[in-house]
Amino acid sequence: MLSPQRSLLIALICLAQSSWCLQQKINYREKEKQVLDQILGPSSYDARIRPSGINGTGPAIVRDNLFVRSIATISDIKMEYSVQLTFREQWLDERLKFNDFNGKIKYLTLTESNRVWMPDLFFSNEKEGHFHNIIMPNVYIRIFPYGSVLYSIRVSLTLSCPMNLKLYPLDRQICSLRMASYGWTTDDLVFLWKEGDPVQ
Repeated sequence: MLSPQRSLLIALICLAQSSWCLQQKINYREKEKQVLDQILGPSSYDARIRPSGINGTGPAIVRDNLFVRSIATISDIKMEYSVQLTFREQWLDERLKFNDFNGKIKYLTLTESNRVWMPDLFFSNEKEGHFHNIIMPNVYIRIFPYGSVLYSIRVSLTLSCPMNLKLYPLDRQICSLRMASYGWTTDDLVFLWKEGDPVQ
């Protein structure tokens, strides 16, 4: 049986350790807010300026990949097809590097695309398209500690597909999905497929 002094000493040690442990706990959600305020503040980041490429002078390189969620229709009369995609782009913006607190913050998530520079990609054979907003907009941006940015969005598109029906009904058609920059030249912006299964 422990003496009262010994019991009191053990209780004090346990209390001291638990208060020390409580002081060591950090609210990483609050840290995420501080990091976002720091890297996206008006004095440190301008979303109108594209990130610099290799050696600070080359074009920004954007790697794309997509997941075909469904193909809704293929119309030989209208020469078009409809598809639903999860479309992703990834690029490096060194202005967005941040301290990850020894791996405690794996990435930061944004839902407002106007906060960071975005590639101006468009689908050049698109006839019609829309974003998905139920229940919330189906879009996110993740910023990783080394400055990599991942943009992901779900879209539905109707795309033109010129068809040669000379051999109908034994014809075979190839429908493309064409993407390009709307305003930048290849001196400023280059799109590449992501390595390893870019289309799924």
